[in-house]
Amino acid sequence: MTLAWALLWFVASQVALRSFLQSRPQVADVEFGRKLADLRAAVAESPDRPVVLMLGSSRVATGFRPDSLLGHEANTGLDPLVFNFAQVGSGPEMAHLSLQRLLDSGIRPDWVFLEFWPPTWGAERGLKEFMDQVNIGCLDWKGLRLLRSYVSRPGKLDRQWWTRQVVPLVTHREALLRHLAPTWVLTPTEPDRRCQNLDRFGWWSPMDAVALEERGRLVERYRRVYEHRLRRYQIAKTPDRALRAIIALCHREKIRASVVVLPEGQVFRDLYPASTLRDVRTYLEGIRRDCRVEVVDARDWVDDGGFMDGHHLLPEGAAVFTRRLGRDVLQPLLAESPIRVRR
Repeated sequence: MTLAWALLWFVASQVALRSFLQSRPQVADVEFGRKLADLRAAVAESPDRPVVLMLGSSRVATGFRPDSLLGHEANTGLDPLVFNFAQVGSGPEMAHLSLQRLLDSGIRPDWVFLEFWPPTWGAERGLKEFMDQVNIGCLDWKGLRLLRSYVSRPGKLDRQWWTRQVVPLVTHREALLRHLAPTWVLTPTEPDRRCQNLDRFGWWSPMDAVALEERGRLVERYRRVYEHRLRRYQIAKTPDRALRAIIALCHREKIRASVVVLPEGQVFRDLYPASTLRDVRTYLEGIRRDCRVEVVDARDWVDDGGFMDGHHLLPEGAAVFTRRLGRDVLQPLLAESPIRVRR
């Protein structure tokens, strides 16, 4: 009898712990949970303001700076709440998952900007890359089904998910320690670092400035990484399917959507062979036509001095890009197609 009660208590405690972790994603799914908490707070503070989000990778996380729009967005007449909900390392598959999780959490944006960056769209993503971007143990059935539609081995994803459901105390021990006893955690995890220098509008600033010599070293490092990807280029099937799926979700939810190609330094713009550039433009024109969305090409909007490594923006470069996006894109779009004011 004692053993039965102990087993029952253990099972009940694990179920309760699982519910706790899913209701507080900032504990085990640090980056998503922190941004969700900040976005909820911003919406609660100004519930009548229309919500504009940008989704994407680390290039959006560092490059889209909503605080630079403060005092500049009044010309829209709507004073939207603009928030950066990018996640480091993510692509359109994760953007789709993030938007669905936001909707399921009760956050419904009025307008969404979606990142497109050619160098990372020429290859399929593996399961490990997805698991680096989200703690799958925090996903519910709906989120799991969405993510498994983008992996080549969904059975392996299912097994990973079930493992995290059975004994969450073990699989989430580091996250729980970080939340309950942070001084016991000796080395911050990668998601922890993504939340350092993260402001209340979701903008991430890993560094304020970079020396010329260091910038040159970083540019050369990433040039070697991406150059070969652009030589023989073709849009991979899965990111294309994910982009179309997230735009379709926006249409169903009556959320306005636009696709943005963020700024690149001159070195990166020069990496594109003429054939690749032509194919990219043809692809984006197809997205604009087929999906009925605005496509914004901002590749040359920021001078080289605004980048830390040729493709991630420094704070001043992020301000330049964001203000121009607000002035040249957001304000005209809102003026032409007014979105509802919340009541």
